Amino acid sequence: MVKEIPDLKPKKVKGRITTLKVMPYKKVMVYIRMIDGEIFEYIIPFKGEIYSSYLIIKPSKGKKKLTKDEVAQSAALIFAGAVTTVDYLLKRTKKLSKVKNRVVN
Repeated sequence: MVKEIPDLKPKKVKGRITTLKVMPYKKVMVYIRMIDGEIFEYIIPFKGEIYSSYLIIKPSKGKKKLTKDEVAQSAALIFAGAVTTVDYLLKRTKKLSKVKNRVVN
């Protein structure tokens, strides 16, 4: 006798981490996330390593949540930090490859 399995329906789950933006910058993927509504983090996987940083941005006094504009501004601010990190990593990689070529040659 075979038991019938009811159709599985996904439940709506509200998580603590929200991915705000995923996009490449100079061929390097940048992930922007919001954690608990006030921590904004970027994650950059680069040559087998993960680089990240975060900002804590709290709502104005008397408010419990950030507005959509404040979330967008916070995401733009942390993305600027991610761009700076990618630029530095690419510059450092380029310098290291030049030094490596000089040593080999």
